Amino acid sequence: MNQIGIEPIEQFLISHHRTCQQQERRLHIHNNAYEIMLFVSGNVDYFINNVTYHLKPGDLTFVGPDDIHGYFVKDDSPYERLPVHIEIDYAAALSTEATDLLSCFASPSARRLCHLDKEQIHQFIGFVDAVIQAMNRGSFGQDIIVHSCISMLLLMANEAQRADESAVSDVSPRIIRDAIDYISANLAGDISVQTIADCLNISRSRLCHQFKDFTGISLWNYVISRRIQKAQSLLREGVSITETCYECGFKDYAHFVKAFSKVIGVPPGKYTKELPTYQMSGRPG
Repeated sequence: MNQIGIEPIEQFLISHHRTCQQQERRLHIHNNAYEIMLFVSGNVDYFINNVTYHLKPGDLTFVGPDDIHGYFVKDDSPYERLPVHIEIDYAAALSTEATDLLSCFASPSARRLCHLDKEQIHQFIGFVDAVIQAMNRGSFGQDIIVHSCISMLLLMANEAQRADESAVSDVSPRIIRDAIDYISANLAGDISVQTIADCLNISRSRLCHQFKDFTGISLWNYVISRRIQKAQSLLREGVSITETCYECGFKDYAHFVKAFSKVIGVPPGKYTKELPTYQMSGRPG
């Protein structure tokens, strides 16, 4: 796979998976949904927004609507996880004036990984399995059970993140971290694969090979995806499409529209019109 996949979610998607085989490395975006995932077992690295974490049993990961992410299964060890995907509008409707259940994704102190203790793991699995059972049965009160359990999962996620202060480290190879750091610092600039390679003092072919081998996508498609990721953020802040185009490093408006449409699935004009009002925060200054 040479580019980051877009995987939209309809309302919610909750599952309890256990697999025993290595899988192809790939990165993707849920452009309209939040995701929390409980990791139970396996030998897995998880890439979220430029950082790679080596997961430990009980780790809970947090992924926002624009976050580039993907898991790297390293061997045939049993890989058990419980991913919970919640569409933006559905998730927002679960919060109250007193309790913002999405603060675990959006607050300044929000992190992308925290750890649950044994009791919390048991509770998390119980809520997920209750949703799956309710959906399978389709019995009276199914919607109440589902809404209640998803609300409790988000509440648990917020409480766990506030309580957990353990440090986590980036396990990406140094060359990958350096490439990503350079891209992050120069998104609006006139960068190319060659300029990245020159800065890192490595051959272009070797850099491309190592980046693709580690992430599953090409280096240049990663750059484009990061630029579109930034574009989404600017558009949500109320920045004009034209200004967003140039602030994200695109030199040609038509190229920006084409790239945005390919990655997100709709052109930037339609994207801004369909944004929920609560996402339009307005840009300061």
